[in-house]
Amino acid sequence: MTFSPYALFGPAADGSRRTWVWATPFVVVLLMLGGQILFLLPVKLLGLISRENIETYPHILFLIIGAFGMSALLTWAWIRGFEKRSLASVGLTSDANRNRDYRQGFIIGLVMAAAVVYGVRVMGGYVVESETGLTFSALAPIVVLLFAFVLQAGTEEFVFRGWMLSRISERYGLVAGVVGNSILFTLMHVDAEHLAEIGAAGIAIFVCGIMLFAVFLSLLVIRDRSIWSAAAWHASWNWMFITWFGLPTTGIELGLTPLVADYMPAEGAAIWLTGGTDGPEGSFLTPAVLAIGCIAVWLMRPARDSAQ
Repeated sequence: MTFSPYALFGPAADGSRRTWVWATPFVVVLLMLGGQILFLLPVKLLGLISRENIETYPHILFLIIGAFGMSALLTWAWIRGFEKRSLASVGLTSDANRNRDYRQGFIIGLVMAAAVVYGVRVMGGYVVESETGLTFSALAPIVVLLFAFVLQAGTEEFVFRGWMLSRISERYGLVAGVVGNSILFTLMHVDAEHLAEIGAAGIAIFVCGIMLFAVFLSLLVIRDRSIWSAAAWHASWNWMFITWFGLPTTGIELGLTPLVADYMPAEGAAIWLTGGTDGPEGSFLTPAVLAIGCIAVWLMRPARDSAQ
């Protein structure tokens, strides 16, 4: 990767504007939190969502679809209205490889998520609480959640790896772009109160996992010159833990009937293995699998990047 200015998705068109690099973290926070506020404020005033039910099904669907949908609209407005650039300038390309990249990213996400879960299971961290008794009525929320996670993951990739990574790279190079978006992504996914509850080892594993999560997705985007595979990988990773194994995703546990089996931490199993209330993302196997993924993507990068 290069330290020199690098137009990841191609040079800016004539007449376009450039967001000041120092302002990119503030713009990202505004786009992400602004979308949540614009959605949550009216629905809370109407009593549709409360603090008690916000992380239960189906209320979580309103939060994911509404808040992230609003953030996506705000980002689109910033790119098209202020910067006067195309969506291709943030990796939403329309080339012939788009569908292939999305399928591959989704499958790879499922494989890597399953590797973490089954790795913990083999090491004695998870046991089967109950076999799945899946019915058509139980399948419906799983399908709806897939749509919700596609939107949520797509929005985060649109903002962090599409917009922020490319804008920083245009000025300071790919290394700065990867580091910058990964640090902000990590900061926006940690909660100080939660970190105080999981101890030093838990903090190290959790923070390292989120950071490597962002770095891995950044490398995918750099390899593909689009965000399609990264968005698909992100969606399938989040979706699989909850809907296949009944495990928490970033601390969210919905209690739905899973597709495969309902897993739970084994009695006496270490939190650094099971992830505790964070689910598999809090396990030491998550940063290990993501580190391997980073190396694999780096080795598979196109020849044109090898000298950079």
